[in-house]
Amino acid sequence: MSELTLIQANQLTEAALAMARHLNLPPVAVAVLDTGGHLKVLQREDGVSFLRVQVCQAKAWGALGLATNSRQIGERYNQDNFQQGFIIALNTMSGGGLIPLPGGVLIYDESGQIKGAVGVSGAASDDDEACAIAGIKAIEMKTDLK
Repeated sequence: MSELTLIQANQLTEAALAMARHLNLPPVAVAVLDTGGHLKVLQREDGVSFLRVQVCQAKAWGALGLATNSRQIGERYNQDNFQQGFIIALNTMSGGGLIPLPGGVLIYDESGQIKGAVGVSGAASDDDEACAIAGIKAIEMKTDLK
């Protein structure tokens, strides 16, 4: 399969937002990035605080940059002081573009190739992640999260 299309990214975003409404979450922002970390789609619901736009992109960007979901980045951060230092250094190197909290999820095609990432921000991190996963499933792609 080729790159993630704009149509797929829009459908993913719509499904993630629909899940947020289904769960009755506060307003959220959703960013979909291609494999190069470039913004493909960004939508922010009315009433979402303005920093959520940067947070959702940073969750997705960090997932792509480290080839792991932002949940695992957060878990790595919590392992020990050495890992905290590593994540802090990466965040500094990237100009603050890494958020080690759930909500940044890698998008895989059927062959297991990474096709991009989605980041969601605005609700509790676990809920952000649930919205991202719902979006990925809606376009019939895969994630390694449940």
